[in-house]
Formats: sequence, C-alpha cells, structure tokens
Amino acid sequence: MNAPPTDFLTASGTFTDALVRAAGRRQEPAVWDGGRWRTWRDCLRQAERTAAALHRHGLAAGDVLAARLPNSWELVVLHAATARLGVLLLPLHSAYGSRETRSLIEQSGAVALVAAAGRRGRDDLGEIRALRETCPGLRHVWVSTGAGSVAAGTGSQDTGPAATGSRATGPAAGPVSTGGLPDLASLLDAAPDPGVRLPPPPADPAAPLVLLASSGTTSRRPKLCVHSHAGLLGNAAAVATDGGLGARDTIVSASPLSHAFGLLSVHLALVTGGAVGLFGAWEPRAFAAALRACGATAAFAVPAQLRDLLALPAAETGGAPLALREVRTGGAPVPRELADGVRRVLGARLIVQWGMTEIGAGTYTRPGDPPEAAGTIGRPALGAAVRVHRDDRPAAPGETGELQYRSPWMFSGYHRAPEPTRAAFTPDGWLRTGDLAALLPDGSVVYRGRADELINRGGLKFSALEVEELLNDLPQLAQHAVVARPDPRLGQRTCLLVALREGTRLTLEDVTGHLSGKGLATYKLPEQLVVVDRLPTTVTGKIARARLRAIPLPPLPAQPPRRTPVTPAASHAEAGA
Repeated sequence: MNAPPTDFLTASGTFTDALVRAAGRRQEPAVWDGGRWRTWRDCLRQAERTAAALHRHGLAAGDVLAARLPNSWELVVLHAATARLGVLLLPLHSAYGSRETRSLIEQSGAVALVAAAGRRGRDDLGEIRALRETCPGLRHVWVSTGAGSVAAGTGSQDTGPAATGSRATGPAAGPVSTGGLPDLASLLDAAPDPGVRLPPPPADPAAPLVLLASSGTTSRRPKLCVHSHAGLLGNAAAVATDGGLGARDTIVSASPLSHAFGLLSVHLALVTGGAVGLFGAWEPRAFAAALRACGATAAFAVPAQLRDLLALPAAETGGAPLALREVRTGGAPVPRELADGVRRVLGARLIVQWGMTEIGAGTYTRPGDPPEAAGTIGRPALGAAVRVHRDDRPAAPGETGELQYRSPWMFSGYHRAPEPTRAAFTPDGWLRTGDLAALLPDGSVVYRGRADELINRGGLKFSALEVEELLNDLPQLAQHAVVARPDPRLGQRTCLLVALREGTRLTLEDVTGHLSGKGLATYKLPEQLVVVDRLPTTVTGKIARARLRAIPLPPLPAQPPRRTPVTPAASHAEAGA
C-alpha cells in the first residue's frame, strides 16, 4: 500500500532535505527522460557538483537563475542545484521569445541564464547573445544543445527507444553548436574542485526556492510569485496525502515544469519517494508512448490534451492498455462527457483540480468522490480553506461570489512588488483569487469563471464561461472563447471567437440554435461569430484571454431589437447569476 508522506505537512524541511531522504529510501530509478532512467541519488550527486560550479562562478544565496529549458533531466538538476545553493530558480516557458524572456529577466533581476538552442524556426543563439548584451544584470549565460548530461552516476539506465518524440519541445536531434557560448554540460558535469567548499545548504524551510511567472491569462504583464521550500513541498505532500499517491507511483505531466501544474509532478515524486517521467511538447501519440514506456500510474493533462488523447485510435497509442490509475486535470471546465471518456477509454479515475500560480494545487476532487463531483473543482487541499464573498459578506450556499483562499502552502508574495502583494489579500489575510465560485453544502466548490469575464448586457450580467461550457460539445469547434464588445446602448454585447476543425463550417444560427436548445436565456446568446485560424493559448493550453484583445474584429452587426427589458430590477436580479 502507498504510504503518503507526512513530514512536510508541518513544513519541517527544505528541498535538499527531501532529496536526501528520497535518495536514501529509493534505490530504484526515479527520473525518466527520453528513454533514460536516473535515480534520486544521481540527482543528488549531480546537483551537488552543479551547485559547486555555480558557486565558483559567483552565484550566491538570494541570486536568481533563469532557465528556459524543456522538461528535462537538466532542468530537474538545476532545480536541485539552485535549491542547494539558496539561489532562486526562475523557470521560463520554452515557448517564450526574446521579448518575454527579456522582460522576466529584468523583472526578476536574474544574474544568470540557461537557455536551450536549436528550437525549430528560431535563431536561438542570436537571441541568447542579444539577451546577454542587453540585460545589464545578466552576468552568466549557458546554452543547452540538447545533448544532455550523461555523467549522472552508476544508477543510470537506458530503456531503449520506446519513447521517441518525448522531448519534442527540446532542441532538434543532432549536435547543435553553442556559437562560442558556454555549454550547459560544462556546468552540470563540472569536475569537483577540492579547493572550493560549498556553503551550508539553506536550513529555513520558509526560505525562497522558486519564482514562477503567473500565467498571464488576464493580464499583459505576468507577476513573479515567490514560493518557499515548505510551500511547494508542503502543497505536494498535501496533494499526495489527499489523493493516496505514494512511492510506487510514476507521474508524467504534459504541462511544462515552468508552470505550477507541471512542477507539482516533480515535487510529488520527490516527497513520496516515487518516480516522475518528463515529457516535452504536446503530441498525443508521443504522450501515450511516454506513459507506456515509463509505466506511468498518474498523468497530468489539461482538458484539451485529454480530448486529443481520447481521440486517438487504439492502434496509434501502442495497442496495449495504459496502466494509469489516475488522470489529474485542470485549467478549463471538465464536461461530463470528457470525464466519462477518461474513465471508459483510459480506465483511470479523473481528479479535477483548480489552482493558481500563487497557490499551486488549491482545490481538487478526491479519489473516493462520486462521478458527478467532476462537475466541481473539489474541496480545498489539506490544511487550506476557501470562502466565497459577495459584496464584502459571506455568500449563501450556492450563491456566486469571489473565491478567496488561505493556505500555509501559498506563495509568500510577488517578487519586488510590495504594493501588488498587499492588494492581493483581504484585510484578514485571505487571497483574492479574482475567480467566481459557489460553495455547495458539502464544501465542494463550483467554478463560475473569472470576475473579469462577466459580461454586462444592459444591466443583465452573466459569465462568459457559462456560455463556453455549453458549446463544448459542438463538433465543429476546435477552440472557442466568448468575449464582450462595447456597445453604446447596452454597454456590452457578446461575440463568439472560434477556430474550426478542418473541413467544417459554422454559422451564428448554428450556434444560437445549439444554445437555445439547451435552454440558455436569449440575452446570453452570442450576437456575432468571428472565425479565426487559431486562438492564442498559454503554455498549458488555456485560452490566453488577455491576448484575445489583439485579434482584429469586424464591426458589430446592426443594433438588435431589445431582447429583454433592461430595468434596475432585472439588473439586480441577475447580479448573482
């Protein structure tokens, strides 16, 4: 039987403490990357060497090292090495270009950068040189060519080519020149220098460990969330305890380790003494192959990725059934048909999770919950609490209001931003999430969308998410988003942005007929349909709502007839819908 961890639930250790414990209690392979297994002891040894090399280059506790790498052994080692030295790791999404990378380097004050070269269609070396020259605080740059570090210790094992394609976000196959820039391998595989003594590892679990950039779905400039050792590892231990994950589990995430959802997979494996499989760019066949190759028992994927996985013919996923016991998803609504498909096709239980960069895993369903619980975002993590407030008062059960959160595992604040940090909390210490939700009598949370996604049509307010959920089963849609457009009389009117599946067509009448057939109120129906090639997304597959504003839109159609009376009474009645 899996034994859930309890030691981090009291914030009693650091990342290095956890790695030492994992290395001591698990001799079997623990980290799988592109067909090669390493142990936690391999990670501990290589992290110690890498920390010493960083120390020789002048990096010290409190410095920031930015890493724009795919999910990889190298990134896990850097995570462990920076933790050992007290340096804050800032993992950057591999998809970031020079603009986003430069902005976050400057915002964080990073003194060092590690970046992958050889991304298809990118002049990475030219971009990295430009970053080195234009970011005044950047003292060191290392380039990863994708060859990987092989001096990992005697525990390393090859498992053959079973997972070809699992590093699809990484550099292209074959050697890539560093163009004269220092190679990451020289840092990760640096020979020990007996003349250099490392300082003691951080002893305070509350010390900062990682900076994570908020997803930027509703803001143009992401904030940098400071997370401590105890916060991230305590959150992982709470998830493991609530979910029954343990040392015999192997977890594979389709999300990047630069995102809280992806990073949780590594921390779960670490605190339980289990194993983690690392996977790169999304490609459903490669993901299925990776799950099978490393014997995954748990998979992390957002709903859009699950749809892709379920759509694969059995012959294209290797034929044999997957050994999954659990699929954990979040970041978008989970309709009943998707939950049923996961159970039917993958034979796995579905855990629905809600979180934020500030929180990590905030609420989630439990393994013993009934199937209908997939329509909620579950209950708070062990040790955490939620409340729903409306107009500065507690909302009644089932009433929609702002979801507020409190937990010992949350971020400690925004990096170098005291005013936004203060503004993020209520006077009595609850995080203002900006999400709308309702509480059920059993403590489960029903997600109602973002507060800034409310549409106000003539005083009648409704959530864009409500309309989007009802369109999830419209077969022509590959992507869709409901947005508000300004209107001189009604204030706002509704526009539906869509990307269509290949070979399909769609009219506004198709959409409104579909929604009306489900009983949606007339005033909530979209009044404009705009078809685009693709909607912008975050790295986790969510629609990047802030970037929707950049899509050029045609004028709204002529003013429609009044659909419903617009009165103060009607406005007041709908305010909680």
